[in-house]
Amino acid sequence: MTGIIIGPHVAEHLSAQLLVHVRIGRTFPEYPAEAELTRYLKLTGPSVVFLSTEDARRAIALAQVVDRSGIGTQTVAVGQPCDPQTLLDIMRAGIREFIPVPVESRRLTEALATVSEVLSRKPLAFHATDSVYSFLPAKPGDGTSTVVLNTGCCLARRPNHRTLIADFDLNLGMVSFLLKITHGHSVLDAVRLADRLDEDVWNGLITKREELDVLCSGRLSPGNTLDSSRVEDVLHFAKRFYSTICLDFSGNMEPYCIKLLHQSKEIFVVCTADVPSLHFARAKIQFLREAGMEERLSVLLNRSERRNLFSTKDAEKLLGVPVRFTFTNDARRVSSAMRAGTCIDPKCELGRQFEIFAKGLTGEALDAAKGAAPEAHKKRFIEYFAVVPSTYHVDSVKRR
Repeated sequence: MTGIIIGPHVAEHLSAQLLVHVRIGRTFPEYPAEAELTRYLKLTGPSVVFLSTEDARRAIALAQVVDRSGIGTQTVAVGQPCDPQTLLDIMRAGIREFIPVPVESRRLTEALATVSEVLSRKPLAFHATDSVYSFLPAKPGDGTSTVVLNTGCCLARRPNHRTLIADFDLNLGMVSFLLKITHGHSVLDAVRLADRLDEDVWNGLITKREELDVLCSGRLSPGNTLDSSRVEDVLHFAKRFYSTICLDFSGNMEPYCIKLLHQSKEIFVVCTADVPSLHFARAKIQFLREAGMEERLSVLLNRSERRNLFSTKDAEKLLGVPVRFTFTNDARRVSSAMRAGTCIDPKCELGRQFEIFAKGLTGEALDAAKGAAPEAHKKRFIEYFAVVPSTYHVDSVKRR
């Protein structure tokens, strides 16, 4: 279950015990304004709210806000034992359970079991897609943004399939360049406005290219950092309105990037079939494996040639994860699309490959091999990779 904590001193009573049962999305150390709470509920749709009764009047007012939201979020009150009349008023406000402090583990477990039972009978009226796909370059220049853009365009052409590309490469965001987008709205603005997002604000931040929505990275500004929790809020909001979300990253493994990778359905490391790219792909895959994301990992081989030094099977053996798809090299078509500020012609061979890959993401039954570039069977090459670079280490991110 997902939850939030509201009110003074609640977190110190609950946080350690809750980690086993509930993922806490946000803690409000003071009672928020009713409008702020309403926005947050509609943004994230938590399963349960743990609400302090230190100020019974404020607690009752906020419990009514939760009840009126229509989402089905359950409220559990936490506080000192109170008189019967106050307790009755609290329950009438829609609060499901009352847990006295100090909190006993048994009592918390019982309350959560009750909440879980209620939610199983009446699930939350809150839809959010889980089709979030993250794309990481093995190294700069491997064409990740081109892959993201054309995959997104193919997904957006599906009927009733609203698609978003969000460019989180704050230093070298290429999506706006590829699409000739020049206005200043960006992920930085979205993160700044994370607690005020609604449909009107969001529509002012994104750029539409036919059926595709794009959230750009913004202007180059060295030293830009993003608050990971607010970045997550932006993603939670977007998941309510899109069928599929494609995230384009720098590959520098920033803390906010790690947070979003953990919420991705699949993670694609984009590389080419040359030695340096495969070398750095292996380093990133090892980093992600140590961070517990191996099951969602696969590789996209970009710019494949008939005369590649290494075959797909070679790459899989080296990297230890499957090659999900192979895209042929077509520099002329890519350059032509770049000059026009659009996606690659869907009728050409590379365009058809992106179409097949996109259909695979949506679960449409197609033979993906039809779009894969021909393989060459080459000599063994493992000796090129005797040393894995130590640029990325999961403990370094944890310390940050």
